[in-house]
Amino acid sequence: MTFDLTTFKRAMGQFASGVTVVTTKHGDAPIGITASSFTSLSVNPALVLVSLDKKLFTHNVIAESGFFAVNVLSARQLEIGMRFAGMKPEIKNRFEGLQTHTAVTGSPLLPDSLAWIDCKVWNMYDGGDHTIFVGEVKDISVSELDTPLLYHNRLWRRSEALQVPTVPSEVNLVEVGLRDGIQREEKFIPTEMKLEYVKGLIDAGLKEIQVTSFVNPKIVPQMADAALLSSLLPVSDSVTFSALVLNLKGLERAAEAGIKKIDMGVPASETLAKKNANTTIEDGMIEMEMMVKKAREHNMKVRAGVQVAFGCAYEGKIEVSKVISMSKRFLSMSIDELSLADSAGLGNPQLIRRVVQEILPLAGNVPVVLHLHDTRGQGLANLLSALKSGITAFDTSFGGLGGCPFIQTAKGNIATEDTANMLHEMGIETGIDVNKIGALSRRMEEFLGKELPAKMHKLSLESRK
Repeated sequence: MTFDLTTFKRAMGQFASGVTVVTTKHGDAPIGITASSFTSLSVNPALVLVSLDKKLFTHNVIAESGFFAVNVLSARQLEIGMRFAGMKPEIKNRFEGLQTHTAVTGSPLLPDSLAWIDCKVWNMYDGGDHTIFVGEVKDISVSELDTPLLYHNRLWRRSEALQVPTVPSEVNLVEVGLRDGIQREEKFIPTEMKLEYVKGLIDAGLKEIQVTSFVNPKIVPQMADAALLSSLLPVSDSVTFSALVLNLKGLERAAEAGIKKIDMGVPASETLAKKNANTTIEDGMIEMEMMVKKAREHNMKVRAGVQVAFGCAYEGKIEVSKVISMSKRFLSMSIDELSLADSAGLGNPQLIRRVVQEILPLAGNVPVVLHLHDTRGQGLANLLSALKSGITAFDTSFGGLGGCPFIQTAKGNIATEDTANMLHEMGIETGIDVNKIGALSRRMEEFLGKELPAKMHKLSLESRK
């Protein structure tokens, strides 16, 4: 079969450094494995090289079958790259759910690739522990996209071509204003008003609301009505109500109150662990494991993770290796979601990106949620960095309320209305009505008698004048 030589040059010149999946067939079964790159040996005739370890099953199949295809992955195919790299062990058949088609040689071709090159083995060279397969190109296809999936220094990366979006089309915002947002406020907010806010947040489009925390009311008086509020929550199949718990006692209280999803965590700081729950990091992790088991007995979903993952107000820098180690332990507990909290608001976009790109491959199918504070005005910048790194779920608080009682310097969470507005202007859906959230924030300002840090609730008010 003939093909345009210019197309071959485009494929080799534009995508040679991207992640590729080399595919072939073993009988009727499709076979594939990731390779970091492939190179051209000759233009006329068109020959390409791929190098495979002799220990690999794919190596033996190609040597026997005499054909293979090189599929160049796009930035949107991170999950495919990871599964063919063996980083999705829960997927037994790597081709499951993929609508492949068959190349001229018989190799399976992956859908939506930037390019694919179908080859017949022209020669093989012994490289010691690997073999260099030289493929004679029989057919080729190149898409108009130009954003390859990259893998470098143990990190999956996506390039930043402006004409091709590197952010998701939808983002889930978890409202935490009624828990983290108000927990440090001295003026007690009546239970009836909290319940009205729950209903208002639902009306504004929120699908998950953290309504309270089951903690010592002497330390956090604002949460003294946790059980009562939980008993009054409206019945809804489309909205999830969750609550924070710090220990087994709090978990049991939440279960008795009918809460179906709990949020818990351990600080990556010994100082905060002592202040927050009068424990150590290790003792906290051990108790978390017991709490997960107890939550399962109560048929509760569990979100758990690392607090002050991006910096501690008392200890300063937190080593990324500690965050990774703690995350691995949480994931080994079979939690439903993993959370990473910038509790002190000390994170920066580059640190967020680095940590997220280390954690996401470890999390696999377990969703990762970021909890960001805006202490130094970098909250939305950190969110954008996380978005580009693959995070699609974030905690937000109406009005930008918030702050940990044990970290006095920690200011509010990123504001729900500001976050939703920015995402909407970027073309990212949240399902949230910014104006309705703004109305709730203005009412809370009046009740508390102070200005809240969010921006959009003020702007939406100005637009009505």
